[in-house]
Amino acid sequence: MSDYGRAQLMLPRLTSTVKTLIIMLLCTYVAQLIADVWLKLGVGQLLALRPGGSELWQLITYVLVDLGHPLMFVIGLLFLWWALSPFEAAFGSRRTWQLCIVCALGGSLPAWLVGFVIAPSPPLFGSHVLWYGGITASVWMRRDGVINFFGLMAMTTKQFLLLILGLALLMFLASQNHSQFIGVLGAMAAGIGFVNWMARPRKPAPPKKKRRADAARARGFKVIEGGGGDGDGDDDERPKWLN
Repeated sequence: MSDYGRAQLMLPRLTSTVKTLIIMLLCTYVAQLIADVWLKLGVGQLLALRPGGSELWQLITYVLVDLGHPLMFVIGLLFLWWALSPFEAAFGSRRTWQLCIVCALGGSLPAWLVGFVIAPSPPLFGSHVLWYGGITASVWMRRDGVINFFGLMAMTTKQFLLLILGLALLMFLASQNHSQFIGVLGAMAAGIGFVNWMARPRKPAPPKKKRRADAARARGFKVIEGGGGDGDGDDDERPKWLN
């Protein structure tokens, strides 16, 4: 196989939900560039999470805010594709949206609460929490196996989690934004918690006992216990049905 063919196998098949999510993030990114960079409307400030603030919609909308370099934004979308497409292929669209919501809240709630302790705190924004949480969830599902990092090297789950934790720490050292760092840690913890929740043991449903009288009552009949002899002295003790 040629090098070009190997490169094509580095990313999984793009699933429908992840495709929708990527298109949505790309559209909002372009809209924000126009609104905030060109028109100076300050839409990003309205949607980004202000830790300790009262605008509770920002607990979710902050993932739509990203005014960073376009190249870094596209790399983030590729990581989102790589992290969430295998998850959707395994568990479906509904679970994928649930994971995104859980990771978004897992990132925003701790950062929002820290705003009451450390004030002022820098804003939290960006979709990176989704791929941090999504990668962690996908890796945690295969925690007993070996992770093949883009086909370049084999790593254990612990090694891979330490790698992305190190990446998050480097981003914090470069930006000095503790809200972003707390959001990443919260999203990763939320991804692990969501996988554990899906794998929880479920209680088996109690067996259904099918009885003749129960079936009759379900059809609207009334059971008359005993009685109903036929006059020959040998009363039939079987239940009689009266509509």
